[in-house]
Amino acid sequence: MKVKKIHIAIATAILSLIVIAGCSRSIDYNDGEPVMFSELPKEVQDTLIWWGEHTIVSVGDTVVVELDDVVCFDSDYTFLRSTLGPWITSRGLRRNRDGKEWKFNGNLNVPTPIVTIGDTIYIPSGYNLVTCGGVNPDAVFYRQTLN
Repeated sequence: MKVKKIHIAIATAILSLIVIAGCSRSIDYNDGEPVMFSELPKEVQDTLIWWGEHTIVSVGDTVVVELDDVVCFDSDYTFLRSTLGPWITSRGLRRNRDGKEWKFNGNLNVPTPIVTIGDTIYIPSGYNLVTCGGVNPDAVFYRQTLN
């Protein structure tokens, strides 16, 4: 009798894991169509340039003006971080209008800022593309559509 209960518990756990894995959405941030900075929509270019010119991080006082992790145009997304103590265990995006969430695959240090326009996202190909000196003109973003 105990053996049957154990088998049922194991089968239920395996089935639950399969359902959870099948229902999760993921983003491979190195995937997608490469788009040069100059090919981004004009409003996105202007916003990133403005942020780059106006980003201030001052160690001597408490003035910090930095670019958000997600810059939204005609959309509403939230950047998610799951932590365990001081460690980040996962990162993702939530589309606030319907609550759908996507987790990033691979390295947890996802380059930011992620630009969203409707259901299309643009993920930087690397780090520090937007700095206090402006925007790297050779910057590449990966375009993906979230369904």
